Amino acid sequence: MPTQDDDDRHWLKQGSTSSAEVEKTYDEWAGKYDHDLADWDYRAPAQAAEMLRAAVAPTAAILDVGCGTGLTGAALRAAGFTGPVDGVDLSQASLDMAAKRKLYRDLTQVDLQTLPLAIDDDCYDALICIGVMTYVSNSVEVLQEFTRMVRPKGRIIVTQRDDLFQERAFGDTIKAMADDGVIAPDFTISAPQPYLPDNPDFGSEIRVIYIEMTVT
Repeated sequence: MPTQDDDDRHWLKQGSTSSAEVEKTYDEWAGKYDHDLADWDYRAPAQAAEMLRAAVAPTAAILDVGCGTGLTGAALRAAGFTGPVDGVDLSQASLDMAAKRKLYRDLTQVDLQTLPLAIDDDCYDALICIGVMTYVSNSVEVLQEFTRMVRPKGRIIVTQRDDLFQERAFGDTIKAMADDGVIAPDFTISAPQPYLPDNPDFGSEIRVIYIEMTVT
């Protein structure tokens, strides 16, 4: 007989671009989130943090978009970052969990469906956004907003599921940003990597792609 855990797991695969639905799901999941992701061998925060560490100084000011309970913040600190890290997320319950880690300078509830964010231009040396773009319907506007908040020559690392990367023409969006001079032409798009390898609905079927961009 299906359990609530089964329903939550299947929801994760299906995803949603409804802010209200995503907020409710992650608020309810916040208390178990870290445990579940550890069980599923979630590697993306650590891998992305190491990629960012190779590109920017350890003292960089970083914005963690969709910080959730703070897994990426913890990965950034583990990778050697010592500068200020701010986090934004849709789920207040997740932000409350992240605050307990005492890794972030500031934590703010935001909705990426409502832009612009109340953040000044050119505030950060880098931005990292892991496991979030699944829930965003307009990739173009959100990625443009990311470049607004990051200083020229700053680095952005974003992930997208490989199935949605194709479905939403994510690569075309990145290329268009480079053609328009918003990001440098030497952006990189990784081959698909393991995402949630021990999650029965993801396994080797759904993988993750890492995109690295430099703001011009």
